[in-house]
Order: sequence, then C-alpha cells, then structure tokens
Amino acid sequence: MPPSHPYKPFFLIAALDAMLGIVVWLPWVSMSGRIDTTGTNTGDWHRNVLLFGTIPAILAGFLLTALPRWTGRPVVPPPLPRGLVGLWLGARVASLISTAAGLALSATFMLAVSSIAAAQIIAARDRRDFKILGLLCAFCGSIMLTATGGAPASYRLAVASLLGLVMVIGGRVTPALTCAFLGGRGVSVDPEPSRAVEGLSAASAGGALIVWVLAPQHPATGILGAGAAVAHAVRLLRWRGWRSRASASVTALHFGYGWIVVGFILLGLYVLNPDRFSQAAAVHAWTIGAIGTMSIAIMSSMIRKHSRRPFSRNGAAATAFVSITVSAVARILAEAFPDSASVGTQSSAIFWIAAFVLFLWAFRDVLLRR
Repeated sequence: MPPSHPYKPFFLIAALDAMLGIVVWLPWVSMSGRIDTTGTNTGDWHRNVLLFGTIPAILAGFLLTALPRWTGRPVVPPPLPRGLVGLWLGARVASLISTAAGLALSATFMLAVSSIAAAQIIAARDRRDFKILGLLCAFCGSIMLTATGGAPASYRLAVASLLGLVMVIGGRVTPALTCAFLGGRGVSVDPEPSRAVEGLSAASAGGALIVWVLAPQHPATGILGAGAAVAHAVRLLRWRGWRSRASASVTALHFGYGWIVVGFILLGLYVLNPDRFSQAAAVHAWTIGAIGTMSIAIMSSMIRKHSRRPFSRNGAAATAFVSITVSAVARILAEAFPDSASVGTQSSAIFWIAAFVLFLWAFRDVLLRR
C-alpha cells in the first residue's frame, strides 16, 4: 500500500462490511427477531453494524488520506493503517461473540483514528478543522453510550454527529469538486460561499440535531428542523449542482447532500403529526440517503483523484449511485405504507447491497491492487 493511499484497505473492508452486514441481518428480520450469536435484537444489531462498523472504516480511510493534504502534515506511515485495520477486524469478530465487547473495540478504534486526526490538526494549528474533532468526539461518545446501555439516545447522537461530519466534509468536497469539474470544461465558477448562509445552516442544523438527540418529540425539534431544511436547501442550491449533471460522481454528491434537507422535512412532519409520520423515515433519509450516498460518492471521488482520473466515466459507479438512492426511497416508503413495510424494507436492503457490490466492481482494480 503506497504511503499516500491509506484509504485502500479501509474502503475495501467498509464496502464488504456494508454488504455482509445486511446479508446476515436480512433473514433474521422475518424469523426470531434476534441474532442468535449475541442475542441482540435485529434492530440494534443492524444499527451497530452499520453505524459503528462500516462508517468508522470509511471515516478512517478518508481522514488518514485527506488530512495530510488539508493540514500540510506528513502522511501517516504504512504500519499505522495496518494496525488500525487489525483493530477494526478485531472489533468485527468480537461483535459476533459479544455486543458489548464489539462496541468497546469499535470505540477504541474510533478513539485511535480521532487521536491521529487531532495530532495532525493541532500540530498544523488548523482551526478550521477543530469542528471535525468535536464531531468525532461526539461520535466516539455515542459508541461508548451504546455499549453502556444508553440507547436509543446514543443512536440519535451517532446519527447527529455523522450528519454533522457530512455537512462539514460534504459541504467542502461538493462545491470544490463541482467547481473543478466545471472549470475543466471551461465553465465559469461561482464566487466564494456566503458567510451568512454558511453560518445560518450550521447554527440551524446544530440546534435542531441537539434538541432532537435530547427531546425528539419536542415542538422545538420540529420548528428547528424546518428552519434547518430551509437553510440547507439554500446552501445546496447555491452550489448549482444541475450544472455538473454530466458527471455522475459530482451529481451524486449533490443528491447525497439533498437527503439532509429531506430528513429535516420528514423530522418536522413527524413532530407535527407523529400518528401519520414516522421518525424512522427521517432517520433513514439521513442514514441511507445522506450518509450512504455521500459515503459512496466521496469514496469514489477519492479513488478517482488518487488514480489520476478524477471525472472519468464509470457505468458501475453511476449505477451504484442510482441503487443507493432507490434503497433510501424504498425504506422511506416502507414507513409511509406500513401494510407493505416488509416489501419496502427488503427492497431497500437488496438495493443497498447492490450499491456496494457495484462500488467494489467499479474500483476493484484499485482497491485490490497492492
């Protein structure tokens, strides 16, 4: 593994974990409702696998690769990513035996990744990325709270902190790649982002998510969520994603960010009328839609960039973006139509698996090459 490519093993194991976790989970949903190896109910097991298994691997690959460029610090030596991969694999094996042990090792893994990120950011005096450290700490805390019985609030904290990372990282990567793609085609790019829009979107989302974690059904959650939806819709529209529709990878970033807006709208509807609308619809708009789509899109963009083919066409990758979108839509429809919930859930799972199969196929030559 080249020293500048620590993303390779993490993106590979993350994609495999995303697929296998759902493949194992899906049959148990219609059977006993518990995973035999640990006795954990299928809902908690499902959340633990994806939130505390798949996503940490993606974060590790991205941060270990991107932070040296952002901060100007040296790339981490190859033995360090290898050790982290071993720790991650240990956490996954432990989770098959004991949920608490698996979560403890997952928390240890994220603490290690966060410590490496903190060392680089603090050494570079990179104040812009201090917010990333804060969100990583919140995510670590959510894993620890889950291990000590803090659910369901701990799961809300996990989703909220990951959404914050998507807003920060996606809010940096999406307009940057949009401008790079348009610039390469000789199209004029937009001016610097509006400080007012950036500040309002951060404050509104931060307030809405904090209140949601603490009091998900409080009227303030719905009001702040509606405000956050408007602010982030304005932020997204300012990037003018429709101008980059010729690039599937760039368009996917805009679609992924758009799911944040959809999630806030669904959250507001849930608070307004909990008998008609489900909180799970908002959660899955964020987890499958925003986090899932942005994960595949950002991993794809990073692989392309380091392969020196930033905007090359790839049919499998483009189909993966479509598949993850269909997965999100199907899961939300499962909440909207309870009588057909099982069909929607199973369809969502199948398209989720397909998205990561296609991602692996699209970039197999890079991820499997030493």
